Amino acid sequence: MLIGKFKEKHPFLFFLLPVIALVLWSDAFLMYNSVALTSKNAAPLYYWIAVFFDQHRFWSVLLSFSLMIIQAYMFNRVITDKGLVDRNSQLPALFYIVLMSNSFSLMGLHAIWFANFFLIISLDKIFDVFNEDDVFLEVFNVGFFISIAALFYLPSLWFVLLLLASLAIYYLLNIRGILAAIIGFFTPFLFLALYYFWYDMLAEKISELFSLQIVLSEFSLSDIVPIGWASIGVIGTVALVAILRTYLGGLRDKPVRIRKRFQVLLTYFLIALITIPFAGKQVHLHQAIIMPPLAAILAYFFQENKKVFWNEFFFTLLILLLLIGKLARL
Repeated sequence: MLIGKFKEKHPFLFFLLPVIALVLWSDAFLMYNSVALTSKNAAPLYYWIAVFFDQHRFWSVLLSFSLMIIQAYMFNRVITDKGLVDRNSQLPALFYIVLMSNSFSLMGLHAIWFANFFLIISLDKIFDVFNEDDVFLEVFNVGFFISIAALFYLPSLWFVLLLLASLAIYYLLNIRGILAAIIGFFTPFLFLALYYFWYDMLAEKISELFSLQIVLSEFSLSDIVPIGWASIGVIGTVALVAILRTYLGGLRDKPVRIRKRFQVLLTYFLIALITIPFAGKQVHLHQAIIMPPLAAILAYFFQENKKVFWNEFFFTLLILLLLIGKLARL
């Protein structure tokens, strides 16, 4: 069974993951002309990507698929190297791929693929803070990478709260830590402002930025189809059980550094959830921001849960719902 296999190290799993991903993305490759990108209100680094790849939609799907595979392996390395699951486990990569494949809206070279790339790097750096001698350099780096993510997907700005919360979790919330975070966060924007100033576009871009509004009233879940609600129900139920079991006793025997990393993951997850309404009409994309911390928590839960039947049952149910949704679309 899949969950059991991905708990252990098997050479064929390295090749099986892309195969599973390809099956879950079959509808995107078959219906790539329906994968549209929008450049309206796009972040500075994403605008021209959206304009170009909206005219080359097959490449849009192929490149986003490739980014997902790369991020899955990156994410798996981060979670296993930091001791959150067994070192030989491939469950983080498996859950990342499954969760990021649950919606047709995420398929295509959307801004969230670039944002998640830098947020995963940021998460890795945050986990390293506990062991670093030069802590505040790492804090600067985290702020820098979160800022780069925001230059692709503007709602990523909110994850500066994750950095500040992480400083509190690691007992580093002081003036030096806050200044390092702020300087790192604003450095990419200073370079961007310098570029606009050099080409005499600074006043225009500042005007555009202040005129950009994310209207909370635009937030709506009315476009979700019944099969989508069923998938959300299954994911939500499993996520709730996993979070409760993990954080209400499942970490008692873990070292302090591991418990703190799980606190960071929970904070990441909660910030991603709370900021959903601020995505406005991009709510269908913002769900992808929730998936990395959720994939890590689910990977830990399924790794530790000894009830093999329920592990396989819920995972199989989720896969079936995804496949039924894709067959309905075809």
